Amino acid sequence: MKFDDTRETFSKIATLYYIGEKSQDEIAQMFNISRFKVSRVLKRCRELNIIEFRINNKPCYYKNLEADIERLLGIKKCMIVSPGATVFDSKTNVGRAAGKYLEASLGYGMKVGFDWGSTLQTMTGEFSPAVKYDDCLFIQISGSVASQSMANNGLMDGHDIVKSLATSGGADWSLFPAPYIVKEKVLRNMLMEERSIKNHVANFSRLDMVFMGVGSRRPDIYLPFYSNFLTPDECSELEKETDGNTGELLSCKLDMDGNVLKSLLTDRVMTIGLETLRHVPDTVALAAGADKARSLVAGARGGYIKTVIITEIVALAIAEYLEGFGYG
Repeated sequence: MKFDDTRETFSKIATLYYIGEKSQDEIAQMFNISRFKVSRVLKRCRELNIIEFRINNKPCYYKNLEADIERLLGIKKCMIVSPGATVFDSKTNVGRAAGKYLEASLGYGMKVGFDWGSTLQTMTGEFSPAVKYDDCLFIQISGSVASQSMANNGLMDGHDIVKSLATSGGADWSLFPAPYIVKEKVLRNMLMEERSIKNHVANFSRLDMVFMGVGSRRPDIYLPFYSNFLTPDECSELEKETDGNTGELLSCKLDMDGNVLKSLLTDRVMTIGLETLRHVPDTVALAAGADKARSLVAGARGGYIKTVIITEIVALAIAEYLEGFGYG
């Protein structure tokens, strides 16, 4: 068969693999392409909705899995959503659940903090409460991140996320007038003494809730972001710090018991302090990818995460990791 980059050919390959039970090697020979190419086509078929999967779990499956994650992480609440056909779909599913959780949790005079991130920003399209919360205050907890290059890739800055959510909810907002990462500790300390920043940061100790993302431990995911703030040598140093037994929360490196580890970024990030975060009544972490599992474990065991809204894939990755180390 002739291979061409069309939906019709993609459909043929999907049919042969999923219905005809041909192996990827056999399909590669039929179309005179590599096995790697077949794998990429099958992935593209999911993205184009040429194929769709439906797993018929028992009604109690998610409820039981949520209870397992709450027990394993020692947190008060876990909400699990279905993974989507694409990464963006999965993030949107998490954002939709987070928007509903925010709406259900809001009350008179509440102060809610928001971090930034691609999963968190999906909340902006999913939060549309029927009532307005003009007595609430939405607060940016991390400095600005979006350079022009990131904005071109669709990444919203933290202040855009806060303003969008506050506008949808009819709430007031307070923005963090500072960069996310600075060159050195002394500059961070100086900026924290600036009047506008000091007044903003004073809100952190009065927060009722926080919504945040968690760090990936995959260099191919986090290095492109940090390269907007760090030199090539610093990025190389940051990559060397990464190993399988660490997590990251608000760009702070943690061991798997939640203890803070010294890092290149220590005292250089303009964000809420972890000790302040620990005392917030409800801290909600959002995650759609399995690469976030260890950061969620570290953050929960440190007492920084009290609620998680995650996909089933993330939940299974957490369970696999913790049960493999005897936490089950």
